[in-house]
Amino acid sequence: MLRTGTTCELIEEVLERRVQGAFVCAPVSHPELDVDVFFEEELVLLTAPAITGLDQLLEQRELKIVVLRVGCSYRQRLEEILARRGIVGLRRLEFGTLEAILSCVSAGLGATLLPRSLLAVAGRGRRLAVHRLPAAEAAVQTLFVRRRDDHLGSALAAFLQLVRAGSPQADAAE
Repeated sequence: MLRTGTTCELIEEVLERRVQGAFVCAPVSHPELDVDVFFEEELVLLTAPAITGLDQLLEQRELKIVVLRVGCSYRQRLEEILARRGIVGLRRLEFGTLEAILSCVSAGLGATLLPRSLLAVAGRGRRLAVHRLPAAEAAVQTLFVRRRDDHLGSALAAFLQLVRAGSPQADAAE
């Protein structure tokens, strides 16, 4: 079974043994979990094309962020990035799908934070401005987590091997 959810939801699913493992956003530190880094990606801030830079976005009087529900690691990262710049008490537009988030951002309703790699597929056909962040804020790892006390079956091991072989990092290493 393959399912999606926020980082918090997926970790809970693994801990409760409802799923064998999950891809989640770093950092994760739990004594019952085995954590393996699978991808390293760049996070970017996305806005409507009228926003030409991070400074212009931050100057907006009533900045809105367009995010997934509580427990999403990208939402948490965006809130932390803005808080470091003195922006707190944000208005949040919360949606359940990436499609809805990108449509709202493209329409100028707010900003969001996502891995650059998602734009190749999810952002296609949309007008979005992509803003780079400082390297320390932009770097994110995608991890695979599973319970330490669970046996890694042959089907899951084969799946993980296929994912690794198809990752951008595998292509870069060749």
